[in-house]
Amino acid sequence: MYGDFFLLEQENEDAVRAERLAFGETAGRNEAWLRDTLFEHPEILPIREVDPSFGPLIPLCKELRTDAGPLDIAYINPLGQLTLVECKLWRNPEARRKVVAQVLDYVRAISRWSYADLQRQVSAATGIKGNVPFELAKAQNPELEERRFVDETHAAIKAGRFLLLIAGDGIREDVGAMAELINRNAASGFTFGLVEVALYGLEEGGLIVQPRVIAKTKNIERTVVLVRDSDSSHIVVQPMDDEPGAGVTSTQRNELGESPKQAEYRKWWAPVLDMTFDDPEQEPPQLFYPNNVRIALPWPNMWILMYCMANGRTGICTAGRKGADQPAIEGLESQREEILAELPEGAEFVRFHDSAGFTYRMERKSDEFESEDQNKDWLIQAANRYVNALRPRLNNLLDSQPKN
Repeated sequence: MYGDFFLLEQENEDAVRAERLAFGETAGRNEAWLRDTLFEHPEILPIREVDPSFGPLIPLCKELRTDAGPLDIAYINPLGQLTLVECKLWRNPEARRKVVAQVLDYVRAISRWSYADLQRQVSAATGIKGNVPFELAKAQNPELEERRFVDETHAAIKAGRFLLLIAGDGIREDVGAMAELINRNAASGFTFGLVEVALYGLEEGGLIVQPRVIAKTKNIERTVVLVRDSDSSHIVVQPMDDEPGAGVTSTQRNELGESPKQAEYRKWWAPVLDMTFDDPEQEPPQLFYPNNVRIALPWPNMWILMYCMANGRTGICTAGRKGADQPAIEGLESQREEILAELPEGAEFVRFHDSAGFTYRMERKSDEFESEDQNKDWLIQAANRYVNALRPRLNNLLDSQPKN
C-alpha cells in the first residue's frame, strides 16, 4: 500500500496532494495509452534498476509483428541489444499467466530472426524504408558504424540477449509464481523485469508517473549446442534433448521451429495444448517431442506427463527431471489416499517404470476409445483433475519447506 504524494513548494502554503489514479478509469488511460506514453518517453522505464547494460533506450517501433503476434514496444541500444516491452493492465490471475506465456513466445520468435528480419519488420511497423534500426541508433550516436552495428545486433539476437519487460498497473499478487513460470520456460538468454507504472493526478490537472521495479531476474542462459552448417557460413543453435523442438536444424524448421513430423505431432495434440483449467494460475501445457505433453507443477522440475504411444498406450502420470519429483511425492505420502480419491477412476500409485521412484499414473489402451477425439477429451479431463488434486497440495508443501 502506497500513500499519496504531497508537493511542498513554499513555506506557509498548503501542500498539494497528488492522488493515486486507477488505469482504465480516467481520461482513457488504457493499455494503448500506456504503450504510447512509454514509447514516447522511454526514460520512464527504470532500466538502471533492472539491467543498465541495455540503456540508453532508443525507440524502434510499436506493434512489432512476430510469428507469435504483435509486440507492444521494441527499443534498441547502440550495442544492438533489444528491449521488448508488453503493456498489460491486470484483470484476473489468468490474464497474468497468459501475458507471461505470451511474452515468452515473442522471445522465442524473435530469437530466430536475422538482422534482415528485424529491419524488415521495423520498416513494416513504422512505414519507413531502409535500415531503420541503424538510422535511429545513429541519430543518437553519430559515430556509429553500420557494419559493426548490424553484426552486433545479429549476434545479440542469436544469443537471445534481450531485456524483456512487462509494464502495467498493480503488479502485486503472485509475483513469485510469475517468476517461477519465467524460469521454467525460458528458451533463451535474457533479463526479465516486472514494472508497475503508478499514476498520480494533481489537483490542478497535472500527472505524475512513478515506475516501480516489482521483480527482476538475473540473466537466464539456455544450454545450447553450437553446430556449424556444411559450408561453415553460420551457426545453428539447437536446444538440448529435453527442450521443445530438440534436434531440429534451421533448414528443417517451420515458423514454429518444427520439422514436418513434429508439426504433425502438434496438430494431434492441439486440443490438449489449448485446454483451459479450473485453476486460473495453471500455465498452459507444453508439447515435448517425440510425443508427449507436460504440464508444469509448482514443485521445481516436476510436471504432469501425458502421452499417446505408438504401441497403443495412452496415459497420464506425474514425473520429474532426474527424480526431482520424488521429494514432493514423499512429502505428500500422508495424503495419498485423498489424492487418489480426487484423481479420475483408474489412477494408481505405482513405481515409475524400473526406477526406485513412484508416480500417480492412469493408463488406457488407445483402441478403447471410439475415436482419437474421445481419447484427447479423456486426457483433457484427466489433466484438469490432476492439476486440481496436486497443485494446491504442492503449493502448501513448498510453503512448509525451511527457508534458506
